[in-house]
Amino acid sequence: MKIENYLHIIHCTLKIKPLHHALPKVSTRHVVDKNLCRDKKNCPLDKPFGWGKPSRQVVDIFRCPLDNFDHLTDRAKTRNRQTQTTLEDLPFQLIEKKKKWWLVKLADDTFGWLPAKQIKRIKDLNYWDKVKLTPKNKTIPLPYHALTKIRRIFGEFKEIPYLWGGTAKRGMDCSAFVQKIFLRLFGILLPRNSREQKKCGTFVYSTALCPLDILFFVHSTTSRHHVGVYLDEKVWHFCLNKKGLSTEPLDKMKKRYKYLTARRLFEFQNS
Repeated sequence: MKIENYLHIIHCTLKIKPLHHALPKVSTRHVVDKNLCRDKKNCPLDKPFGWGKPSRQVVDIFRCPLDNFDHLTDRAKTRNRQTQTTLEDLPFQLIEKKKKWWLVKLADDTFGWLPAKQIKRIKDLNYWDKVKLTPKNKTIPLPYHALTKIRRIFGEFKEIPYLWGGTAKRGMDCSAFVQKIFLRLFGILLPRNSREQKKCGTFVYSTALCPLDILFFVHSTTSRHHVGVYLDEKVWHFCLNKKGLSTEPLDKMKKRYKYLTARRLFEFQNS
């Protein structure tokens, strides 16, 4: 094994600070280690080996392959969780195999590693042909939606607990909530990561917020990015401290988080 790959695995497992001189700077949204791709120069991710679904209801997708996976504690797995996928989600692409792990790509352009035994191979088709991705730096015109319907769908998330990297009913995090709420409302798929969600839509001032604008923060103590949705003059967000979905005025949230920006994804048209 190359020393760069060995150091990378240590970094992912222990979550230490990256060794900038030894490892390439690659966003966790993309391939964690480009040296693991078939083509060392171009890394042709548009030519997958096939398609797959999880072998059970919910499976974790990790930032990198993990040694002794079956013997790791839940805490160690949580620390390295990139996201999750479920049987109800769209199939994923199989990009590259490394021993007992597959590098997979999800419909929202998230990359991560999944144990091969947790994958069920399916027929090779274009399962993403009708996926509506959220455009960057512009809004989407939509017919007006009644707030009563929107509030009802938001309420469906009230009993779901917080889970770092989670995307399912048994637990989800803040950016998964934002992604799921807009997929549920409009059938439009946002990126999984809040940093990428912040590139969608158009900028809006915090003094001119409208329902369903997205607000972005940084936690004052952990420096982790955070995201929520504006509705009924409050921010709806999934929060670890609140153990799930919380609704708070923006002024109150600014006491715990550093406010970054707000983005507007939709322009509603009167029908």
